[in-house]
Amino acid sequence: MLYQTPPKPFTLCSQLFRKKIFRTALGKIATMDLDLEWYQILFILMLLALIPLYELNSAFKYHAKFMLYYTLLMLFSVIVTILSIPRGRDPYNSRWTSMLMPYSNMLLGIKHDIRGRENLRKMKDKPCVIVVNHQSSLDLMGLSGTDLYQQLAPMVVLAKKELIYAGPLGLCLAAIGTVFINRMQSDQAKQTLEKVKERMCTENLKLLIFPEGTRNQEAGLLPFKKGAFHLAISAQVPVLPIVYSSYSDFYSKKEKRFTTGKVCITVMPPISTEGKNLEDLVAFTDTVRKQMLYTYNESSMPKLETNGL
Repeated sequence: MLYQTPPKPFTLCSQLFRKKIFRTALGKIATMDLDLEWYQILFILMLLALIPLYELNSAFKYHAKFMLYYTLLMLFSVIVTILSIPRGRDPYNSRWTSMLMPYSNMLLGIKHDIRGRENLRKMKDKPCVIVVNHQSSLDLMGLSGTDLYQQLAPMVVLAKKELIYAGPLGLCLAAIGTVFINRMQSDQAKQTLEKVKERMCTENLKLLIFPEGTRNQEAGLLPFKKGAFHLAISAQVPVLPIVYSSYSDFYSKKEKRFTTGKVCITVMPPISTEGKNLEDLVAFTDTVRKQMLYTYNESSMPKLETNGL
């Protein structure tokens, strides 16, 4: 559905009072024999006014839903951090996030359709580098809010070092084994990746990387950075591409739009690096990107056409 300009105040009020549920609520409050102070009544009326504002003002809904999302994210982070204490810093602590995050999906009205589950089974108990396109912080809902994270276990995510200072979220990310990398210190980053490469071979660990390097708010995919593919080739482990369809039918940061919707997550067949060397790096990176872009367009086309993208 295309974004529409919020109605003018007069129209908003008329729509509001036509709603039977709101008139009923006002009637019940008026007939209740409550000993309330004027500021308490004013507070109640202000809360009631938020209901039509949420339904009729797209920008207000956008900010309200993100406030709810980040509040839940911080709350769940505290719970996961506490529950993770017995195991210490361990990728298997991610099971706690997979138990809690589905509630955020439900409250925000976001559904996920995971395709290609047979490719998850192919990589069970095998190391690989997982590459995922990155659109928003809402990507977390597709990983932790479904059974995807557990199907890929043991798996850790490569994240920028700054996230470790993000309060409860940083503690939670550390508890589930996230690999933090300092992008400003290339030598230190290489050392970190070398340690991860060793763990991949000894622990059958999977490493998830967003190869675009940043969030992409537009249609399509940004150019890929080569770090993920360099690691996969040097470790001689497969690359497992996972593609999120476009969020454009329910989410737009530019238009301040955040409604309800459905995301298609496609797990593509693993791509072997056997026999490849670093001379193949550029061509291999380009090949994987082209395959992911084709899948993105295929799963997103109805949404993109509807929103004129």
